[in-house]
Amino acid sequence: MSDQPFDLYGFAPSVYVRSVRLALEEKALPYVLHELDPFQPGGPPAWYRSLHPFGKIPSFRDGGVELFESDAILRYLEAAYPEHPLTPSDPPGIARMTQVMRIMDGYAYPAMIWTVFVMLARDREEGRFPLDEGLAQSRKVLDVLDRLMPQGAEFLAGTTLTLADTHALPMLVYFAETAPGRAMLAEVPRLNDWLARMRRRRSTTATRSPLEVREGE
Repeated sequence: MSDQPFDLYGFAPSVYVRSVRLALEEKALPYVLHELDPFQPGGPPAWYRSLHPFGKIPSFRDGGVELFESDAILRYLEAAYPEHPLTPSDPPGIARMTQVMRIMDGYAYPAMIWTVFVMLARDREEGRFPLDEGLAQSRKVLDVLDRLMPQGAEFLAGTTLTLADTHALPMLVYFAETAPGRAMLAEVPRLNDWLARMRRRRSTTATRSPLEVREGE
């Protein structure tokens, strides 16, 4: 286990920053979150470009190791600090975990976050898609996640908590901040129950977003 806390740079409301924070919390690894808002006027400060040349978040430092992009950070944490693993040991489980993570990045993020959440919970006039398209794609994501979740499993990729869960949680929490999101989740009871269980974890309460209004049930 690392003796010195890691440096994590990012914006607490970011779903990708929270994904990394959840993994750090679950792996019991110490870290300091350095708040940095990429949406501030003028963008992030100039010095930050040395950590992330594209000016996005999160970025991460472990001694002499500097990384950006949440997926790279998560893979590094799993390889460098294998205690409390968040990756399945079996090839099908690894593939299922990765599949869920890519579904969240490629299909959930633009629909659930940058369309449904920003338009209905943050009062933006426009999203990545028209609202009806964002809702339709969100419903498809939920249906696919429900189909991929193994029967009888408590977690998205199987019987143990994995990066699939810590990666999906921040997006589904925001989606549940909207009335259509809550209604859709209620139609997939296994996912709704999973979300309720995940909300009760210590890692979830420790990383609660300031944009969350509703308390988990």
